Amino acid sequence: MIHSRVTPLRGAAAAHDTLTRGATFLAALAERPVIADGWPQGPQARTRARFVANCLRELDRFLHGLLDELGASAGQTVREEQRNTANKLRDLGVHRLAAEEDQRRLRALGRSSACLIHCDGWVRRPDVAGGQVMTAGWSVSSGDALRRYPLGARLVPGSAEIIDICRFYDRLGKRLILTPAEAPRLAA
Repeated sequence: MIHSRVTPLRGAAAAHDTLTRGATFLAALAERPVIADGWPQGPQARTRARFVANCLRELDRFLHGLLDELGASAGQTVREEQRNTANKLRDLGVHRLAAEEDQRRLRALGRSSACLIHCDGWVRRPDVAGGQVMTAGWSVSSGDALRRYPLGARLVPGSAEIIDICRFYDRLGKRLILTPAEAPRLAA
């Protein structure tokens, strides 16, 4: 029996390309003064927070589109009303390499984006009711653990944090677009 390589539908390949280009563009932008380290004061702080939040939301929408295309190519019913990308990843189960840690990070990125856009980056809500910290969607510089901020602190993602987020989306997109024949090699 000859096994042919299964390729995703053109829509999934195009959605993956969009995600990759978006992450690459934002990472390049983060290396320029547009998203420099250090947070401006006054009205510019609000502008910076909204800009970064919108960038995060765009990457999330690109991943969301990829998940829709992968689900459709797998013959699954795509629920248009499901707007939460982490839940869509969980519900569709389009790929065994999409781990629960990816879902947790996507939820943290959603909270980070909401904090930036609605509270100008001031941490007002914890991860869980009664908690004292909010987990952000970027890694601590020394490892894979996600950064945590106490209530009242301010999210100030700089170049390193934005690049870390872009790499996460890029890696996740690559894992999701793999064909079944390629998946075991990456998992090992």
